Amino acid sequence: MDLDVSVEHLGFGDSLAGLLVDGVESTPYVGATLRLSDTGVEVEIPYLPGFAVDQFAHVDEWFRRMNPQENLLLRTRDGNVMLFGCRWSGHSEAAGSRIGSGRIAPQETLLFERDGALSDPLTVKTCRSRMDGLNRWSRLSAVESEPRRDGNGRSAAVDITVQSPELVEWAQGEATMRIRTTWTSSETSDGYERSHVVANNVVIESEWAEPRPFFDHLVELRRVAHLLIFLFGTALSVREHRVQDESIPARLMGGEVYDHPFVELISARTIRERAQPIPTDKKLGLPHLVLQEVGAEGLARWAAVYDQWDRFILPAVAVIGRRQRFTEDVVMSTSMALEAAGQLIGPRPGEDATYDRARGRPTMATYVYRCLELLGIQWGDYIHSQVGLARAISNNYRRVKHADNGAFPDHVETYLVSVINELVVRLLAANLTGSATDLLGRYRAGSELWTVRQQFETNQVRISDDEGNWVSTAEDDAATNQADQDAEASLPSSNP
Repeated sequence: MDLDVSVEHLGFGDSLAGLLVDGVESTPYVGATLRLSDTGVEVEIPYLPGFAVDQFAHVDEWFRRMNPQENLLLRTRDGNVMLFGCRWSGHSEAAGSRIGSGRIAPQETLLFERDGALSDPLTVKTCRSRMDGLNRWSRLSAVESEPRRDGNGRSAAVDITVQSPELVEWAQGEATMRIRTTWTSSETSDGYERSHVVANNVVIESEWAEPRPFFDHLVELRRVAHLLIFLFGTALSVREHRVQDESIPARLMGGEVYDHPFVELISARTIRERAQPIPTDKKLGLPHLVLQEVGAEGLARWAAVYDQWDRFILPAVAVIGRRQRFTEDVVMSTSMALEAAGQLIGPRPGEDATYDRARGRPTMATYVYRCLELLGIQWGDYIHSQVGLARAISNNYRRVKHADNGAFPDHVETYLVSVINELVVRLLAANLTGSATDLLGRYRAGSELWTVRQQFETNQVRISDDEGNWVSTAEDDAATNQADQDAEASLPSSNP
């Protein structure tokens, strides 16, 4: 048997031509071209009508019924590619001797040929995924360098060590999750230059006792990815997956298995994220917590409460992780999250000031107040009280949400509510890890709130009382200045 040949990687715009195999005995192979675009993997198959040429009868039936074979294999000169969960993606009718063309979109594309029947669903034991911000958040590196100096203190050499540090591991339901470094080394040279490149990146790894569908791995990955979106406060994309399983062996020429490598898997569920622009370091900024602060215990705690808190997590992370969003969308989604969080938090001291005055029952303002009181943020003199802020958020949410409350609220008020809401849900999420004591301590001391204060000062407003009313500080300042001028004018003249 020949040594395995595999397709190492596919990038946007790449294509592979080969023969398509459906696994049905005696069905002829047909030519096909696989292309990867920002909408996913698509396989195009030219064919003639089945009634005209028997070779294409099965393909003609796929597209007439809009129901291709579930799993397919594409044999190419670069290696074999397996296509799982294939769906009809369009076709042009063929008539007479004219050539038709059909398109198939797989749910998952494995850049390798696994063992077993082609009709069997894809299951894998281990999956490694990469995403935006993971290197920065984890602060893990497989590369260490130390300069060596001569007797005059000048750099004479550099010692570079490439070795993966200890991984971080925790249990997440039935899966074992890990955050670890991976590295590869490559040399390139031409007639002029040569270089040695070490790729040094961090992955999230999920492993199960028994092979599972890729979707199960993705579900566990998303739980971690959602936490990172809260911590960074910006959109983050999952960009790459590599899977490993005993059914994916690498063989020597004689057929002996010498390895079970990690091979690339392209998923239709994450391909649009991969197509998004990679964020700059400036766009990422600094996370509220890094891996060393959260630790394995914090990640396990986050995973343990995730399902209970999903009515808080999902609306908030959906809007924070969106690249294009309206201010009103932020208010709607984060307020829904605060309402859910307030119900989970339960009663807090002083909340009766936010109750419905007629019926004496909790209101939307009560649920927001519980979140604010739990965090204990000291906002400063631009927000009168936690009760006033809770009512301001509740009032703004109600007026944005319900058409029978008249016109939309003032856009400045809505914007400032969105800023505060986003900060509050991010801090609540960090608090769910059990690792946010120091982080909250800084906010309770007011040392981390300069951006919020700046927004209020720039827009010259403040929340003035427990009813959540907004007033203009420009008018206050004008009134104060006028009073000072009047008082000065009323003083007796000191001139003789």
